[in-house]
Amino acid sequence: MIHLFRSEFLRARSRRILPMMLVGGVLLIVVAMVIAGAHSHKPTQADIDTAQARFQKQFASCMQGRVLGPGAQLPPGYTSLDQFCADEAAPNVDTALQFRDVALVIEHTSTFVVLLGVALAASLGGADWSAGTMTTLLTWEPRRIRVLLIRAIVVALVVALVTLFLQGVLLGAFSLAVALRGTSLGAPPGLVGTTVRTALRVSTVAAGFGLVALSVATIGRSTVAALGVLFGYLVLFEGVIAGFRPSIQDRLLVRAGGVIVSQQPIYDQSHESFSSLGPLSSPPVLLGLTEAWVVAAAYVAVLMVVALLVFRARDVN
Repeated sequence: MIHLFRSEFLRARSRRILPMMLVGGVLLIVVAMVIAGAHSHKPTQADIDTAQARFQKQFASCMQGRVLGPGAQLPPGYTSLDQFCADEAAPNVDTALQFRDVALVIEHTSTFVVLLGVALAASLGGADWSAGTMTTLLTWEPRRIRVLLIRAIVVALVVALVTLFLQGVLLGAFSLAVALRGTSLGAPPGLVGTTVRTALRVSTVAAGFGLVALSVATIGRSTVAALGVLFGYLVLFEGVIAGFRPSIQDRLLVRAGGVIVSQQPIYDQSHESFSSLGPLSSPPVLLGLTEAWVVAAAYVAVLMVVALLVFRARDVN
């Protein structure tokens, strides 16, 4: 099994898509940060003092109940008035990059990172079928279930490492841009830890989606099949059908991935107690954090089982 793992890892590392994705991702991050830095202006001390004074005034007003109103409940996702007011009145310098946004930057780029992981996993899963080398692999190691399970471990590991690396580059580039053209005003304590945990969740979701892509590539025996099915599912099913039937969001893979990354449950906005101005009472949770992990794990497990059964039963010729 160790030899098979080493062989699969070396095969994955030798794929041309891997350096292309790494170099392309790094270049894209550098270009984005250069553009962001060019449009940012480092604030003067007067700007910082003004923003700090505005924050203290707005925070005090919020703590006195002038934002939510007397007796109003906290919006979903907040556990204390202090936490809500700190976010609501956070000091803002409009002309500068702000380090306090770093966790949001990682979170908001998660869709792109996960899609990179899906493309990488689909390529790794479908390459042997496209090149016609699967027969050679099974001649050397005929135990198909072991082959697919080891390949799944390697794909998940490679996707996790690549996405973590790219997010690390993004974090470093953003920190450098902030140091040169921005400010750390308003950055809460523990922000770096929060950002790292967000990046780990993004890579975990990317690895899970990568296993889904591997399963589809194995069933369809093609990288194109995996990408076509997955993007068709994202656009046609989750993007369209979920819009007509919001009640099924608690059973959708992408919605579950979003909840895992953001750590924010999906609430039933059709409930009569929810308004555009905020909750009049606690709205029911449509998809919670625990349920999101269960939904994502169920998709991965079911598709991997189907892929194993198909791979074991079908002739590779």
